[in-house]
Amino acid sequence: MNKPDKIGKYTVLSELGRGATAVVYLAEDEFNARKVAIKVANAVEGMGDDEAKRFQKLFLNEASLVGKLSHPNIVGVFDAVVEGDARYIVMEYVPGGSLKKFCTETNLLPVRQAVLVIFKACRALDYAFQNGVIHRDIKSANILLSERDDIKISDFGTAQISHSTQTQLDGFIGSPAYMSPEQINEERASVQTDIYSLGVVMYELLAGRLPFQAANSVQMINKILSEEPTPLKTLRPELPDPLVSIVGKALAKDPKVRYASWFEMARDLAETFPQLEKYSFEISSAGKFNSLRKLDFFHDFRDADLG
Repeated sequence: MNKPDKIGKYTVLSELGRGATAVVYLAEDEFNARKVAIKVANAVEGMGDDEAKRFQKLFLNEASLVGKLSHPNIVGVFDAVVEGDARYIVMEYVPGGSLKKFCTETNLLPVRQAVLVIFKACRALDYAFQNGVIHRDIKSANILLSERDDIKISDFGTAQISHSTQTQLDGFIGSPAYMSPEQINEERASVQTDIYSLGVVMYELLAGRLPFQAANSVQMINKILSEEPTPLKTLRPELPDPLVSIVGKALAKDPKVRYASWFEMARDLAETFPQLEKYSFEISSAGKFNSLRKLDFFHDFRDADLG
Protein backbone atom coordinates (compact mmCIF):
# COMPACT_ATOMS: atom_id res chain seq x y z
CA MET A 1 0.00 0.00 0.00
CA ASN A 2 1.61 3.24 -1.16
CA LYS A 3 1.51 6.39 0.96
CA PRO A 4 -1.53 8.49 -0.01
CA ASP A 5 -1.12 12.22 -0.56
CA LYS A 6 -4.29 13.03 1.35
CA ILE A 7 -6.54 11.31 3.89
CA GLY A 8 -9.73 13.30 4.09
CA LYS A 9 -8.72 16.90 4.73
CA TYR A 10 -5.27 15.92 6.03
CA THR A 11 -2.04 16.10 4.03
CA VAL A 12 0.04 12.96 4.55
CA LEU A 13 3.73 13.60 5.31
CA SER A 14 5.18 10.17 6.03
CA GLU A 15 4.46 6.70 7.32
CA LEU A 16 5.07 6.19 11.04
CA GLY A 17 4.46 2.46 11.22
CA ARG A 18 2.26 -0.42 10.17
CA GLY A 19 0.85 -3.60 11.60
CA ALA A 20 -1.45 -6.40 10.55
CA THR A 21 -4.62 -4.33 10.96
CA ALA A 22 -3.61 -0.69 10.50
CA VAL A 23 -1.11 1.78 9.07
CA VAL A 24 -0.22 4.97 10.97
CA TYR A 25 0.75 8.12 9.05
CA LEU A 26 2.12 11.46 10.11
CA ALA A 27 -0.05 14.16 8.56
CA GLU A 28 -0.62 17.89 8.59
CA ASP A 29 -3.88 19.35 9.86
CA GLU A 30 -3.64 22.63 7.97
CA PHE A 31 -6.82 24.08 9.42
CA ASN A 32 -5.54 23.77 13.00
CA ALA A 33 -1.84 24.20 12.07
CA ARG A 34 -0.69 21.02 13.78
CA LYS A 35 0.76 17.63 12.98
CA VAL A 36 -1.44 14.60 13.67
CA ALA A 37 -1.13 10.83 13.59
CA ILE A 38 -3.73 9.04 11.47
CA LYS A 39 -4.45 5.36 12.04
CA VAL A 40 -5.91 3.89 8.87
CA ALA A 41 -7.63 0.52 9.12
CA ASN A 42 -6.42 -2.11 6.67
CA ALA A 43 -8.95 -3.96 4.54
CA VAL A 44 -10.34 -7.05 6.25
CA GLU A 45 -10.11 -9.27 3.19
CA GLY A 46 -8.50 -12.56 4.08
CA MET A 47 -9.64 -12.40 7.71
CA GLY A 48 -12.03 -14.97 9.06
CA ASP A 49 -15.47 -13.74 10.12
CA ASP A 50 -14.65 -13.78 13.84
CA GLU A 51 -11.32 -12.01 13.34
CA ALA A 52 -12.91 -9.37 11.09
CA LYS A 53 -15.69 -8.71 13.64
CA ARG A 54 -13.17 -8.40 16.47
CA PHE A 55 -11.05 -6.01 14.42
CA GLN A 56 -14.11 -3.90 13.62
CA LYS A 57 -15.02 -3.72 17.32
CA LEU A 58 -11.50 -2.63 18.25
CA PHE A 59 -11.58 0.15 15.69
CA LEU A 60 -15.05 1.38 16.60
CA ASN A 61 -14.22 1.23 20.30
CA GLU A 62 -11.28 3.56 19.83
CA ALA A 63 -13.23 5.79 17.45
CA SER A 64 -16.01 6.16 20.04
CA LEU A 65 -13.60 8.08 22.30
CA VAL A 66 -13.31 11.07 19.94
CA GLY A 67 -13.35 14.15 22.18
CA LYS A 68 -14.33 12.09 25.25
CA LEU A 69 -11.03 12.01 27.18
CA SER A 70 -9.22 15.33 27.52
CA HIS A 71 -6.20 14.96 29.78
CA PRO A 72 -2.58 16.13 29.41
CA ASN A 73 -1.32 12.57 29.84
CA ILE A 74 -3.73 10.84 27.43
CA VAL A 75 -3.29 10.92 23.66
CA GLY A 76 -6.03 13.14 22.22
CA VAL A 77 -8.40 11.62 19.68
CA PHE A 78 -9.55 14.43 17.39
CA ASP A 79 -11.60 12.80 14.65
CA ALA A 80 -12.79 9.47 13.31
CA VAL A 81 -14.30 8.50 9.98
CA VAL A 82 -16.09 5.21 9.38
CA GLU A 83 -17.77 5.46 6.00
CA GLY A 84 -17.63 2.57 3.54
CA ASP A 85 -13.99 1.82 2.77
CA ALA A 86 -12.77 4.97 4.60
CA ARG A 87 -11.92 4.04 8.17
CA TYR A 88 -9.42 6.13 10.05
CA ILE A 89 -8.81 7.79 13.40
CA VAL A 90 -7.03 11.14 13.77
CA MET A 91 -4.96 11.44 16.92
CA GLU A 92 -2.49 13.71 18.64
CA TYR A 93 1.02 13.16 17.30
CA VAL A 94 3.52 12.25 20.04
CA PRO A 95 7.06 12.34 18.63
CA GLY A 96 9.11 10.72 21.38
CA GLY A 97 8.27 7.04 20.88
CA SER A 98 7.22 4.72 23.68
CA LEU A 99 8.62 3.74 27.07
CA LYS A 100 9.59 0.33 25.67
CA LYS A 101 13.06 1.55 24.76
CA PHE A 102 13.71 2.36 28.44
CA CYS A 103 12.87 -1.16 29.60
CA THR A 104 16.30 -2.71 29.01
CA GLU A 105 19.12 -2.96 31.54
CA THR A 106 21.41 -0.89 29.30
CA ASN A 107 18.97 2.00 28.77
CA LEU A 108 17.06 2.64 31.99
CA LEU A 109 15.54 5.97 32.94
CA PRO A 110 16.85 7.56 36.15
CA VAL A 111 14.85 6.11 39.05
CA ARG A 112 13.29 9.44 39.92
CA GLN A 113 12.15 9.99 36.35
CA ALA A 114 10.71 6.46 36.16
CA VAL A 115 8.68 7.14 39.32
CA LEU A 116 7.40 10.42 37.89
CA VAL A 117 6.33 8.60 34.73
CA ILE A 118 4.30 6.10 36.76
CA PHE A 119 2.88 8.89 38.92
CA LYS A 120 1.63 10.73 35.81
CA ALA A 121 0.18 7.48 34.44
CA CYS A 122 -1.76 7.04 37.71
CA ARG A 123 -3.28 10.50 37.28
CA ALA A 124 -4.24 9.82 33.67
CA LEU A 125 -5.75 6.41 34.37
CA ASP A 126 -7.65 7.77 37.37
CA TYR A 127 -9.14 10.43 35.08
CA ALA A 128 -10.09 7.75 32.54
CA PHE A 129 -11.63 5.59 35.26
CA GLN A 130 -13.66 8.52 36.62
CA ASN A 131 -15.00 8.89 33.08
CA GLY A 132 -16.04 5.25 32.85
CA VAL A 133 -13.00 3.90 31.00
CA ILE A 134 -10.75 0.98 31.99
CA HIS A 135 -7.87 0.65 29.53
CA ARG A 136 -7.25 -3.14 29.73
CA ASP A 137 -4.04 -3.04 27.68
CA ILE A 138 -1.58 -0.93 29.67
CA LYS A 139 1.99 -1.77 28.65
CA SER A 140 5.22 0.13 28.09
CA ALA A 141 4.60 0.23 24.31
CA ASN A 142 1.28 2.06 24.92
CA ILE A 143 2.82 4.84 27.03
CA LEU A 144 4.38 7.46 24.77
CA LEU A 145 6.91 10.20 25.47
CA SER A 146 6.28 13.72 24.24
CA GLU A 147 8.89 16.31 23.32
CA ARG A 148 8.70 17.89 26.77
CA ASP A 149 9.61 14.62 28.48
CA ASP A 150 5.99 14.09 29.44
CA ILE A 151 3.92 10.94 28.90
CA LYS A 152 0.79 10.17 26.91
CA ILE A 153 -1.23 6.98 27.31
CA SER A 154 -2.41 5.62 23.97
CA ASP A 155 -4.36 2.82 22.29
CA PHE A 156 -7.77 2.53 23.95
CA GLY A 157 -9.02 0.02 21.36
CA THR A 158 -9.54 -2.74 23.94
CA ALA A 159 -10.86 -0.41 26.65
CA GLN A 160 -13.97 -1.23 28.65
CA ILE A 161 -16.16 1.87 28.26
CA SER A 162 -19.20 2.07 30.49
CA HIS A 163 -21.00 4.73 28.43
CA SER A 164 -20.21 3.34 24.96
CA THR A 165 -22.99 2.55 22.50
CA GLN A 166 -20.66 0.02 20.84
CA THR A 167 -20.78 -3.67 21.74
CA GLN A 168 -17.93 -4.19 24.19
CA LEU A 169 -15.18 -6.71 23.61
CA ASP A 170 -14.97 -9.49 26.12
CA GLY A 171 -12.97 -12.68 26.64
CA PHE A 172 -9.18 -12.90 26.59
CA ILE A 173 -8.10 -9.26 26.14
CA GLY A 174 -4.72 -7.65 26.57
CA SER A 175 -1.02 -8.44 26.12
CA PRO A 176 -0.16 -11.66 28.03
CA ALA A 177 3.01 -10.36 29.76
CA TYR A 178 1.05 -7.43 31.26
CA MET A 179 -2.22 -9.22 32.04
CA SER A 180 -3.46 -9.62 35.58
CA PRO A 181 -4.51 -13.08 36.81
CA GLU A 182 -8.18 -12.09 36.60
CA GLN A 183 -7.74 -10.97 32.97
CA ILE A 184 -6.22 -14.34 32.15
CA ASN A 185 -9.24 -15.98 33.78
CA GLU A 186 -11.52 -13.75 31.64
CA GLU A 187 -13.13 -12.07 34.64
CA ARG A 188 -14.63 -8.60 34.33
CA ALA A 189 -12.05 -5.82 34.40
CA SER A 190 -11.81 -3.39 37.32
CA VAL A 191 -9.53 -0.52 38.25
CA GLN A 192 -7.26 -3.15 39.85
CA THR A 193 -6.78 -4.72 36.40
CA ASP A 194 -5.05 -1.59 35.10
CA ILE A 195 -3.17 -1.16 38.40
CA TYR A 196 -1.60 -4.61 37.93
CA SER A 197 -0.57 -3.81 34.35
CA LEU A 198 0.98 -0.48 35.39
CA GLY A 199 2.81 -2.39 38.12
CA VAL A 200 4.36 -4.54 35.39
CA VAL A 201 5.45 -1.38 33.54
CA MET A 202 6.95 0.05 36.74
CA TYR A 203 8.86 -3.19 37.36
CA GLU A 204 10.12 -3.04 33.75
CA LEU A 205 11.29 0.57 34.07
CA LEU A 206 13.17 -0.17 37.30
CA ALA A 207 14.59 -3.61 36.45
CA GLY A 208 15.02 -3.46 32.67
CA ARG A 209 13.06 -6.69 32.25
CA LEU A 210 9.57 -8.07 32.75
CA PRO A 211 8.59 -9.60 36.12
CA PHE A 212 8.33 -13.01 34.46
CA GLN A 213 10.59 -14.47 31.77
CA ALA A 214 8.98 -17.01 29.45
CA ALA A 215 9.61 -18.55 26.03
CA ASN A 216 5.99 -18.23 24.92
CA SER A 217 2.58 -16.90 25.95
CA VAL A 218 1.45 -20.18 27.54
CA GLN A 219 4.48 -20.26 29.83
CA MET A 220 4.02 -16.58 30.62
CA ILE A 221 0.39 -17.10 31.61
CA ASN A 222 1.26 -20.06 33.84
CA LYS A 223 3.94 -18.04 35.62
CA ILE A 224 1.62 -15.08 36.20
CA LEU A 225 -0.96 -17.40 37.74
CA SER A 226 1.34 -19.53 39.88
CA GLU A 227 4.73 -17.88 40.49
CA GLU A 228 6.11 -14.76 42.15
CA PRO A 229 8.30 -12.31 40.21
CA THR A 230 12.03 -12.16 40.76
CA PRO A 231 12.36 -9.74 43.72
CA LEU A 232 13.36 -6.24 42.60
CA LYS A 233 15.91 -6.11 45.40
CA THR A 234 17.69 -9.08 43.83
CA LEU A 235 18.06 -7.16 40.58
CA ARG A 236 18.67 -3.69 42.05
CA PRO A 237 19.62 -3.87 45.75
CA GLU A 238 19.98 -0.07 45.95
CA LEU A 239 16.27 0.64 45.37
CA PRO A 240 14.53 2.09 48.46
CA ASP A 241 12.20 -0.31 50.26
CA PRO A 242 9.05 1.84 49.88
CA LEU A 243 9.45 1.81 46.09
CA VAL A 244 9.85 -1.96 46.05
CA SER A 245 6.73 -2.26 48.23
CA ILE A 246 4.67 -0.16 45.80
CA VAL A 247 5.57 -2.48 42.92
CA GLY A 248 4.81 -5.53 45.05
CA LYS A 249 1.40 -4.21 46.07
CA ALA A 250 0.48 -3.33 42.48
CA LEU A 251 1.51 -6.83 41.33
CA ALA A 252 -0.42 -8.75 44.01
CA LYS A 253 -2.19 -11.72 42.44
CA ASP A 254 -5.33 -11.07 44.49
CA PRO A 255 -6.93 -7.82 43.27
CA LYS A 256 -8.24 -7.16 46.79
CA VAL A 257 -4.63 -6.88 48.01
CA ARG A 258 -3.68 -4.34 45.34
CA TYR A 259 -4.28 -0.62 45.68
CA ALA A 260 -7.95 0.20 46.09
CA SER A 261 -7.63 3.28 43.87
CA TRP A 262 -5.24 5.24 41.68
CA PHE A 263 -5.24 7.94 44.36
CA GLU A 264 -3.71 5.54 46.89
CA MET A 265 -0.98 4.40 44.52
CA ALA A 266 -0.15 7.98 43.48
CA ARG A 267 0.01 9.04 47.14
CA ASP A 268 2.53 6.32 47.95
CA LEU A 269 4.60 7.26 44.90
CA ALA A 270 4.61 10.93 45.96
CA GLU A 271 5.84 9.97 49.42
CA THR A 272 8.93 8.29 47.94
CA PHE A 273 10.09 11.43 46.10
CA PRO A 274 12.23 12.84 48.97
CA GLN A 275 14.15 9.53 49.13
CA LEU A 276 14.90 9.69 45.40
CA GLU A 277 16.90 12.94 45.47
CA LYS A 278 20.17 11.01 45.31
CA TYR A 279 19.11 9.26 42.09
CA SER A 280 18.89 12.37 39.93
CA PHE A 281 18.78 16.14 39.94
CA GLU A 282 15.86 16.50 37.53
CA ILE A 283 13.61 18.36 39.98
CA SER A 284 14.53 20.12 43.20
CA SER A 285 12.56 19.39 46.36
CA ALA A 286 10.95 22.81 46.23
CA GLY A 287 10.11 22.40 42.55
CA LYS A 288 8.59 18.97 43.15
CA PHE A 289 6.54 20.23 46.09
CA ASN A 290 5.18 23.22 44.19
CA SER A 291 4.37 21.11 41.13
CA LEU A 292 2.47 18.53 43.17
CA ARG A 293 0.58 21.16 45.16
CA LYS A 294 -0.80 22.64 41.92
CA LEU A 295 -2.34 19.32 40.83
CA ASP A 296 -6.05 18.87 41.48
CA PHE A 297 -5.25 15.22 42.23
CA PHE A 298 -3.45 16.32 45.43
CA HIS A 299 -5.55 19.32 46.37
CA ASP A 300 -6.55 17.87 49.77
CA PHE A 301 -3.12 16.51 50.71
CA ARG A 302 -1.29 17.91 53.73
CA ASP A 303 2.12 19.51 53.13
CA ALA A 304 3.75 16.63 55.04
CA ASP A 305 2.24 14.13 52.61
CA LEU A 306 3.93 15.83 49.66
CA GLY A 307 7.21 16.85 51.20
